[in-house]
Formats: sequence, C-alpha cells, structure tokens
Amino acid sequence: MLLNASNMRVMSTSLNRGSAILVILLLASNIPVLNSQAENDFPATLSVDLEDGTVIDDEFIFKALVMDDLEPHSASWELLDSTSTRHYVSVSEFHQGVTSGPVTEWTFDIVISPETVGLCSCILVVSITDSNGVHLVESASIFIKSLSTSDELLPPTLHIHESGMDHWHSESYMLEALSSTIDSTVPSFSIIIRTSSTIKCTYGGFEVENSVYAVNYNSSPHPSLSEIVWDGDTLTFEIDLVDFDDGWHDIIIFAQSEIEDSTYSHDCVSIRIDNTLPSVILDIPEELPEGTSTVYLDASSTFDEYWGIQGLTYTWSINELGGTGEEMNQVFSGLDYRSIELNLVDSGIYVISLSVSDNAGNMGISTSTLEIVNMAPTARLTIDGEDYFDNDQVTLDPDSSILVDASSSTDTSNDLDGLRYVWRVDNVPTYEGASRSISWPDGVDADRFVLSLEVIDDDSESSMISVIVVDNTGSGSPPLSIIILIISGAFLSYSIFRRSKSDDSEIPKWN
Repeated sequence: MLLNASNMRVMSTSLNRGSAILVILLLASNIPVLNSQAENDFPATLSVDLEDGTVIDDEFIFKALVMDDLEPHSASWELLDSTSTRHYVSVSEFHQGVTSGPVTEWTFDIVISPETVGLCSCILVVSITDSNGVHLVESASIFIKSLSTSDELLPPTLHIHESGMDHWHSESYMLEALSSTIDSTVPSFSIIIRTSSTIKCTYGGFEVENSVYAVNYNSSPHPSLSEIVWDGDTLTFEIDLVDFDDGWHDIIIFAQSEIEDSTYSHDCVSIRIDNTLPSVILDIPEELPEGTSTVYLDASSTFDEYWGIQGLTYTWSINELGGTGEEMNQVFSGLDYRSIELNLVDSGIYVISLSVSDNAGNMGISTSTLEIVNMAPTARLTIDGEDYFDNDQVTLDPDSSILVDASSSTDTSNDLDGLRYVWRVDNVPTYEGASRSISWPDGVDADRFVLSLEVIDDDSESSMISVIVVDNTGSGSPPLSIIILIISGAFLSYSIFRRSKSDDSEIPKWN
C-alpha cells in the first residue's frame, strides 16, 4: 500500500476517526497558474521569472513583474511545504521600469537562500494587490537543497488550487493542483474524500482497519473520477459528486515519487457539496377582487434541505396572459425577495413564477396562477339633486324637464375614469353621458315611460337602475307592476342583443 500505518500516524494524531469514503491511487501532476484580473480596460498582470520544478542549491535572486498603470498597493511572497509556511516576505519597495502606453512596469526582487529555508519541496506563492484593489496570484513548484543535503530525497511538490464560489460545488468538482518531481519522474498519488470533521482538513485515524479503501491506478478506474491529466507541472481530474451527501467534505491528496518511497507531500481542501435543489414553496391566493391595492406574494417557506436559507437568490417573474398587447411583465431578483408586494389593481390572469437558486447553482422553480376578478360598477342616480333607486317613480310635466346625473356611480379606481353611462327610454338606448337635463321624449304617447341608466366598465361589466317617469297630468294608467314586468322582459331581450354587438357607437353623446 502507498502509506503504511506508521507513516499515517506521523502525519497527525488530531484527525477524527471518521471512515474514509474514497481513496484512489493515481498517476499525474501539474496545475495552471492562477491569475485574477481587474475588470477594467487595462487590467494589471503579474508574472514571475521562474520555471516550475526549478532546483535551488545556492542563493537565488529573480524578479516578479507587475504591469499596471499605477504602483501596486501591496505585495508579498512565501514558501509553503505540506505543513506550514517556511518563509514569508512582505514587499516594501517597487522598482519602476519602462512605461508603454497606459501601463508601466513595476518589479520587486525575490531572494531565496537554502541556508534560511532548508531542505524543501516548496510552493512559491507570489501575491499582489493592484492599484484598484484587485488580488493577483502566481504559484510555482521549486526544490530547495544545499551541497550538504544533495543526496537526500525530496518528495513531489503538492498544492491544491482552491476554486471560487466560496467552496460550493454541485454534481462535480474539477480539482487542480501544482505538483512536480525533482527528477521529472512520474509521481504516485492517493486521494481520500470523506465527510469533514468539526475541524476541517485534519489528518489522522488512517490506521483504523478498513478505514482506507485504495484503488491502484492500474486497476479499473473508480467511477467517481474522470481521466487523470498530468503534464509534469499540474495535476487535474474531475470528481463526480452526485453520489455524495450534502455537507462539508475533505479532499486529501498524498504525493510520492514511488509507491515504496517513505517520503511524501500532502495537501487538503474542504468543499461544500450541495446536490439538492431548493424546495420552492409559494403562498399565493388563487383569486382576488379587482382593485386590491396590494397583492402579497410569499415564499418565506422556501428552503434548502441541508444548507437552510442562507445564500438563496429569489427571482420572481409576473406575466399577464391575454390582454390588449400591453401585458405586464415584471421581474424581481435578489437575496431579499423571499416575499414581495405588488400593485395588481387591473383584472386579468397572471402567471407568477419563482426560481430559487442556491450557492452551488442548483435551481428550483414553482409557478402559480393568480386571477384578479373584475368587479362590476355600482350605478347611482340622482334626479334634481335627490337620490333615486331601482323601480322608484318620478313625475315629470311634459312641458318641463328634470336634471339626471350618474356621476356618483362607483367602481374600482382603475376603471372609474373609463366608465360609460348609457341612458335608455323604454329600454331603447337614447343618450350617453354622465348627466344632462331631459324633457318628455318624442314618440312616447303614454303617460309614463321607463328611464334606465346602465353604467358599463372597460371589461363590459355593468349595473343598471330603472325608474318610472310619470306624466303628472295623466290618469288611468295600468298597474305599476305590469309596467315593470313588460319593461323587464324588453330589457332582457335588449341585453342579449347588445352583448352580441361590438359597441354602441350610434348612441348620441351628451356634451
């Protein structure tokens, strides 16, 4: 086996005894340089005059070069091995070089002394913060030895590059690590993937029987790993996370020049696995009356099964179906949109969709339909300043007139300004308008007629008031109940006819 029990005990005694999920022996090693860039027209760049795998056996001086318009804010470099920082230097002085167009060369020296650092399979990490506050990093593998230690074996270098997204991953994880050998021989690797303990990335407990499961690289490939790639400097492979439970997991890598070699390097990274979609729960009414000033859309019961609600992003989409071509399309998105309030006073059918994404990029979606039901207007009639109601009677001298007014009729605020007022004489549309003075109509020979007011909104919903107008000089008229029955029948027939017509454009309008 690559690592025996005694070797494992040397690494540490602090690791919990949690069982390993996966250990795999692999062939490979090398990692691309990480370089962050400022998001501007001329982003700063960082480069180091050093090749991966360089062997240093005497004091060695080389330069780090920054290309930027202004002097960097700060810089540092350090040497890391598998256990700690071996050497750290904070840069206090930059040398200004050639200016070319909008950028200038800024350099600083890096001095490595074997007497100071000692024997080391090291990772050099150079970091700067540019003039815009953007952090840039370059890394390289180096081997440090002196003449007195030239015969001692050095294990491969090993340094995992931590990916972005604050360690969140779903379904897969592409691992990249710097790794070189001093003599360019192919290294051997072991990978352990296991649930993190309270203290993440601790080492120990591997001597427990059956706690480690190894698969040699010559055996059948493990189903959770992709093809291994190693180009002499970088190690890359993809881990299939689908079968792992949600939660923190440690990925521990060991590197040896040969399987029998007792010296090795190791590194660890802890990642958050989240393979579960957020459960999107909407609390939205199915129906509300038109004119409701505020509609409350609630998704506060939405949750992510393992990780809770922190970091969830809510994106609401509200779309009106049908309509006149001016359908509403509203979108709200952000961390604080667990619940929203909308002003949906207009009647219609609205499709409300909510997508919720977590830190690992998983997205849950839920859709609901809300109908805003149109409310019919309420007809109000005043005659000569007095209120009249359905089936009331008013007297009118054929030689005089009365002032009829429907302007006190009511409806929801969105429909009020667009109300139509249609006046009928014996159920025949005669005038349109809110108010006017009327006298005895031409063509009415009886001593009474029915005056009707119909108030119609823009959705063709309506309400009506009818009053009996009586000639105060007439007599011998039929009973009022008979008149109402006749007029009601005529109105029903007309209503059916009117609703089959597209408009009432021929009704005279009042000024």
